[in-house]
Amino acid sequence: MITAALAGLIALGVIVVGLRLYMGRAAENRLQPGEDVAIAALRGPLAANAFLACPAGYSTVGEAAVSPVFAVSADRLAEYWAQMIAAEPRLVQIAVEPDQRRSVWIQRSALFRFPDLVTVEFVALAPERSSLALYSRARYGRSDFGVNRGRVLRWLSRLQQIAGAAG
Repeated sequence: MITAALAGLIALGVIVVGLRLYMGRAAENRLQPGEDVAIAALRGPLAANAFLACPAGYSTVGEAAVSPVFAVSADRLAEYWAQMIAAEPRLVQIAVEPDQRRSVWIQRSALFRFPDLVTVEFVALAPERSSLALYSRARYGRSDFGVNRGRVLRWLSRLQQIAGAAG
């Protein structure tokens, strides 16, 4: 006879497998209507499951963190970004707009494979000065337990280590 605890573990396993299969579908690797956003056009307040970092004055979202300024061109910063992002697990590029220096990525959580959307825009400030805007948000749910904030701050820190920040 199956105990209640064993039945609970089996049910949990079925839920985990079901979510992983559902969230891993190819349809989850495409932008849904309204998800392709221009960061400069964002208006606040942001959802609780989102985090934004951008150059000062780039967006009117009041709660946005300020991105560092780099002593390289926007194109060179994009190259450093590509180098940095290559090591990220469970990350897929789903859209790219070279003329706007914008791309959209999906990074999935390890266990349930929940998709988080990340939009990055490289911002030219001067010929050899640039920054970037990063907007990370959960596709599903209302809370992300700070995952998107942590991701953006971690990526900015790693990018600073690779490219160095302008003084």
